[in-house]
Amino acid sequence: MTAEKKASFGQVAATMFWALCMIGKKGTWERDGVKISMKQAVIGALIAGCVVIAVLKLLVKLALN
Repeated sequence: MTAEKKASFGQVAATMFWALCMIGKKGTWERDGVKISMKQAVIGALIAGCVVIAVLKLLVKLALN
């Protein structure tokens, strides 16, 4: 029996990015043996949401100028 490793910040960020783009393979994280906790997923989703909103606001600002 192997102990499950927690995902690093980079792994959570990559997961949120690919989930946002709706691209990804189910087996990627299973193959790596990494476990993303619910807390990591929620925090990652909140950060990713804030980044997306900031980028969209920047694009709108640039388009209006």
